[in-house]
Amino acid sequence: MSGGAKKLRVGFIGAGAITDLHYLGYKDNPKAELHAICDVDEAQLQRRASEWQIGKTYTDYRDLLADPDVDAVEVITPHHLHAEMGIGALEAGKHVSVQKPMAISVAECDAMIEAAARAGKLMRVFENFRFYPPLVKAKQLLDAGAIGEPLSIRIKCVQGTSGEDWEIPYRRWVWRFDPAQSGGGRVILDYGYHLFSIAQWFMGAPEKVFAWITHRPIQHGWMLDSPAVVIWKYKNAEKYGSYEAVTSDDMLVPTKYGRPEDEWVELTGSRGFIWVNRCTSMLLDRPAVEMYRDGETTAFPEVDSDWGASFVAGVHDFVDAVAEGRQSELSGEEGKAVLRFCRAAQLSAQEGREVRPEETA
Repeated sequence: MSGGAKKLRVGFIGAGAITDLHYLGYKDNPKAELHAICDVDEAQLQRRASEWQIGKTYTDYRDLLADPDVDAVEVITPHHLHAEMGIGALEAGKHVSVQKPMAISVAECDAMIEAAARAGKLMRVFENFRFYPPLVKAKQLLDAGAIGEPLSIRIKCVQGTSGEDWEIPYRRWVWRFDPAQSGGGRVILDYGYHLFSIAQWFMGAPEKVFAWITHRPIQHGWMLDSPAVVIWKYKNAEKYGSYEAVTSDDMLVPTKYGRPEDEWVELTGSRGFIWVNRCTSMLLDRPAVEMYRDGETTAFPEVDSDWGASFVAGVHDFVDAVAEGRQSELSGEEGKAVLRFCRAAQLSAQEGREVRPEETA
C-alpha cells in the first residue's frame, strides 16, 4: 500500500467450499491479507492452510477472535451461527463481513445491529450479487434513466445439472436442509436472499408479498422449496416484481464453479428494457447485459460476466469501506429488510394471503 500503510488483516471463520471465491478477493490484494482461518474440521482447516499458505489456524472461533493481529473477520458458516459469531467478533473489536442471510430471525438481526453500534465497527452483510458486474451495469443504466421510469422487475432462476454425475455433496449441503441450522428454505431464504436483495436494490422495498411454494422431497429425504413463484408490490407506487424458481435434473446448466444454477433479470421501464442474461453460470449464449430503448437494442460485451468477479469486487469494497470509514453493502438495516422479504414470501405461501414484510419475525 502507498505510504507504507498497514494491510488489513482478515480472519475467515469457516473454510468451506464457498471460501474458494472469498479467497479470490484477498489473493494478491495490496490492501488486505488473509491472516488466519478457523474451521471445526481439522482436516479441512489444514488443507486450506496449505493451499493458501496461511500460518495461523484455529478450530475454535473464539480463539481467532482473541488474536490481536486480526483486524476484521468474514463469517462464512451455517446461518444459525451468524448472529453469535458476528456479535462475538464485534465485541472483540473486529470489523465484520457476514455471509448472507444476515441471521435467521429479526431479533438476531437487531442484536447484531446494536452490537455494531456499541462497538463502533463496520458490519456488513455480504451478498455478492450486488457486486456482480452485469447487475452493477444494469443498476447504473436504470439509475441514469436509460430506459425511462422503472416499472417492473422479473427474476427467473433455474437449478439443474452440470452434465456430470452431479450430486449435492452431503457434508457441504446437509446443514442447508436442516431448518434449525439454515433457517428453513433452500430456494426462498438461502438462495432467494440473493434475488430479493437485487429486487430491493433496483426498485426499493416491497409493500406486500404473495407466494406459492411447493415443498417436495429430494435425496437424503431433504425437502426442497421449488418450484416457487413470488410476486410483490412496491411501496408508494403501482409497480410490481416477480421471482420464479424451478428445479429440473434434466436441465443442463454449464457452470464454471460447480453450481449448476443460473439467473436472469428483466427490468421494464417506460421507454425500454434491460436484460441481465446470466449470473452464477453460463446457460444462455448471449451478451451478459442487453438494453432495448426506442426501437434499438444495445449489447454491452465489455462487461465482465465471470461470477467470481462479484466476490473479488465485494471483498475489495469491504476492505475499502474499513479504510474509508464508510458502510459497505449491505448495511445491517438493509440486511434485515431482505430477510423480512424472504420471510414474507414463506409466510404468504403458508397462510395463502398477502403479507407485509413488517409482519415477519
